Amino acid sequence: DQPVVTTVLAIIGKFMASASFSTSYVYSAELFPTVVRQTGVGLCSMSARVAGIMAPLIRLLGQYHRAIPMAIFGSAPVVGGLLCILLPETRGTDLAD
Repeated sequence: DQPVVTTVLAIIGKFMASASFSTSYVYSAELFPTVVRQTGVGLCSMSARVAGIMAPLIRLLGQYHRAIPMAIFGSAPVVGGLLCILLPETRGTDLAD
């Protein structure tokens, strides 16, 4: 019923999803030891891809209530993006290019 609020939340969600996806590569490469680094980065990448596969299914929840998909798509990436800010290895430092 409020198209401006819906659009703003969708844009914020899209931005946070992109930021958390990119951060997962940088952080997972630093998190895992050298021996299992490829496996760890692959696991993080797979988790992100599974979430991308589930996205159309979450949209189907709109049949039950119109706000359910928007709440999931808006809140999950925002929470993920905010949690990435709190990571101890990157808190207060600039990320390398």
